[in-house]
Amino acid sequence: YFYAICPIFHPALFVRRIVDGEVDQILIDSMRASAARIINRNTGSNIDLDRLIEDTDTKLLSYLAKPSVDYVRAVVIMASLNGGECRFVMYNALTCLAASLVNRLGWHMIDMLPTSPDITWREWISIEIKRRTFYVVFQIDAYLSVVSDRSMTVTTARSIVLAPGSGVWWDNLTDPEITDKLPVRCNNNISNEEIIKKGSLVHTFVDMCSLNVIISRVNNMLWDFKLGLPTYPHGEDFRPNIKFFKGYVPDTYNVVLPIRSLFDIDEFRSSNEALKEWRRNLVRASDMKDIGDANRTFETFGNHAHRIHQMRIRYFCLYTYSVPIMHCLHFSNRPSYFATQSAKKVFVDTPDVASLVLTDAPENKAIYEILSNVFTERLNRGLLAYDIINDSWRECVQVVYDLVQHLDLNRDIPLERYDQVMPFCLLTSMTVLIRNARIIKHKVETGEVSAEDVHDDLDQSTMALRRLWTLLGDLNHVWRVEGVEYLMRIMQVEEMVNATDLLSGLSL
Repeated sequence: YFYAICPIFHPALFVRRIVDGEVDQILIDSMRASAARIINRNTGSNIDLDRLIEDTDTKLLSYLAKPSVDYVRAVVIMASLNGGECRFVMYNALTCLAASLVNRLGWHMIDMLPTSPDITWREWISIEIKRRTFYVVFQIDAYLSVVSDRSMTVTTARSIVLAPGSGVWWDNLTDPEITDKLPVRCNNNISNEEIIKKGSLVHTFVDMCSLNVIISRVNNMLWDFKLGLPTYPHGEDFRPNIKFFKGYVPDTYNVVLPIRSLFDIDEFRSSNEALKEWRRNLVRASDMKDIGDANRTFETFGNHAHRIHQMRIRYFCLYTYSVPIMHCLHFSNRPSYFATQSAKKVFVDTPDVASLVLTDAPENKAIYEILSNVFTERLNRGLLAYDIINDSWRECVQVVYDLVQHLDLNRDIPLERYDQVMPFCLLTSMTVLIRNARIIKHKVETGEVSAEDVHDDLDQSTMALRRLWTLLGDLNHVWRVEGVEYLMRIMQVEEMVNATDLLSGLSL
């Protein structure tokens, strides 16, 4: 189960280390916790997941003195698991710890020097394990940077790490002691058909890293543009990042203010196109629907049918990774995003009265209070904003419709195979659909459009919303996705009831 999520363990060597008793117990506990729900569901076991997570998290914080490879991997696994289980404080803490550890151990510079031609197979595997672990840390650090509105701890500018090694070598279960030549890098310049034919998970790893580079680029672009603007709330001469942090100057963009949209900025358009191109080129999980097979016994682990099955799961999940990032990028394309810097000096048009009325609705204020316990100001405002520029809003809505199609084409994938990013993906998508329905309703009520003109659009939004809301409910049986609902219950205020009613009525 876990190998399909995160292939950072060399199968042959890991099993040998298990048999020889060499694997640190904390790594076994972290893997057991990550797979506890599927273990309980399919084997009749009764693992106390909450207890196991809390015990393992506590142990992790006491192992800091001498971090081993097993320890770093345990931190990575538990960081992802805490995020999926809505334990956001520990998710933040462990993600930052993992990023700090790979820097401290020098894994971000692991390929600074050329690899010795006399390297043994096991030495190569040891390096490759660190390389792959670095990439997973890069992934969770990139996502956290978006959710927590901060720069990444692991920066691409200071990382020298080659692409993952060839899957042919990595998937070799014979454990040869010496190779005739060094394993080659993954060749990602091949067709999707050839990738499916090879059945190697390494390609999913490379595609994941490509997306994370784009995520880092998006986050840096938004902050550099905001900091590089010539308008500040404390006056034209105020430059906080330059005045107090000498030596750092954000990238500047050759933009004549005011602008009509962030699409006027080359880097914004380029980031948007990079995300769309990544999605277009991704291997479609539905193309592997009838050729893979789930692992039934240990003897079939790693055969071609099993690898295809794992690849399909990874590509299915990778597609959902891109959805919230597309949304976060376009949520920033609004005048209110620059409210602290005088929006009228950045955008030609300021938020209209209608968008302000919709944004300030009582139920939105209640939901904002809930989200403030989870995300940061920039993301929360974006999740509730109604003044997003039309071009970006159309992108946001289309991304959700494409997501629903993706889900429908892969209905046969068991829910327990969805990974921890899915709740976030559903959250951003459902806020888009809710707002789209309200915008349409407002336009009809004000006479801007007729009900007949927008009937199809409203019907599509309603159907998509029903699909995602049903899926979120179904996921409650597998993953802990009731985190927002839990926050609603513990907040004893009337606004929380309104927010609960709003979310509970999304089946329309």
